[in-house]
Amino acid sequence: MDETVAEFIKRTILKIPLNELTTILKAWDFLSENQLQTVNFRQRKESVVQHLIHLCEEKRASLNDAALLDIIYTQFHQHQKVWDVFQMSKGPGEDVDLFDMKQFKNSFKKILQRALKNVTVSFRETEENAVWIRIAWGTQYTKPNQYKPTYVVYYSQTPYAFKSSSTLRRNTPLLGQVWNKLLQEITLDITEMKKAYN
Repeated sequence: MDETVAEFIKRTILKIPLNELTTILKAWDFLSENQLQTVNFRQRKESVVQHLIHLCEEKRASLNDAALLDIIYTQFHQHQKVWDVFQMSKGPGEDVDLFDMKQFKNSFKKILQRALKNVTVSFRETEENAVWIRIAWGTQYTKPNQYKPTYVVYYSQTPYAFKSSSTLRRNTPLLGQVWNKLLQEITLDITEMKKAYN
């Protein structure tokens, strides 16, 4: 496991209140139940964090695994964020009733990475038909900043997406463009699928 991933996981775990730590780690589902049982959660938090980092190193946690932990933490603490709403607009006669989550994720990531090369995108699907998207932004000269991400929550089959306010306001218009381009691509794919079935 790379040092930046270890630091990212460490910072995320340190944000989590001790009384929520086991719940969030179980929701993360990266460490097994047996591994979590080896951790003494009654120790000082620094000791707990070191033990958890060691377990993550053994399993070779990736940046995507660390981002998923951050998404889960944000889901638990979504009330601490300010959210904006995007409404995707459809043209007259366009019908977007079919929804393929895999296609949505692939298209979203592809469109965003076409527009900005240094960006990290992670996804987490939930039981409520929602997908949580975590975007760590970079610039053309810098790597993505994992500590200042933007979160987007999209409920499939609705025209709305909720975006957390970001300290990087310059990326808000780009995100709006990605949503509109995504809607166009999905609409075209659905139209082609309907033609193929008729």
